[in-house]
Amino acid sequence: MRRILTLSLASTALLLVLGNLAAAQQIKRAEKLLGGNENPPVVTDATGNFRARLFADRIEYRLRYDVADSDVTQAHLHVANPGNNGNIAAFLCSNADGATAPECPPSPGVVEGEIVAADVLEVIDVAEPVTILEAEDLDGLARLIRQGSVYANVHSVDHPAGEIRGQLSPRIR
Repeated sequence: MRRILTLSLASTALLLVLGNLAAAQQIKRAEKLLGGNENPPVVTDATGNFRARLFADRIEYRLRYDVADSDVTQAHLHVANPGNNGNIAAFLCSNADGATAPECPPSPGVVEGEIVAADVLEVIDVAEPVTILEAEDLDGLARLIRQGSVYANVHSVDHPAGEIRGQLSPRIR
């Protein structure tokens, strides 16, 4: 009887672990970043992609870009619906002095990391003014990502307001 109980508990624990891994892998967003997605659009040959995996305690990300004609200065997640510009919710990389985000590598570049609650910035809609996202609200940022209200943006020397952009689709990939 004791062996059956031990096997049953081990099986239950394994199912919980596998279930959590599967759930984390299902909550994935991947988008192509293009100059035409910028607001206003940018004519550029630069491209990129952004992938995010949402977990309860972090958002893992991978940003890849190819901005051949200019140096990348920074990249962020912004909160705004498609066609609108929004404030920065989290840094992905930055070459600014004193930045706490990873450094943006030369192009073509790849930046991988994770966003935790301490990395989430307050986002205010200045037109209202109303707070859209509280500082350190990782769950709120994850919800906005799942709802399609967040975009990834790569800024360059030639296009300081943004060279390529991709709206994170609410579709699970």
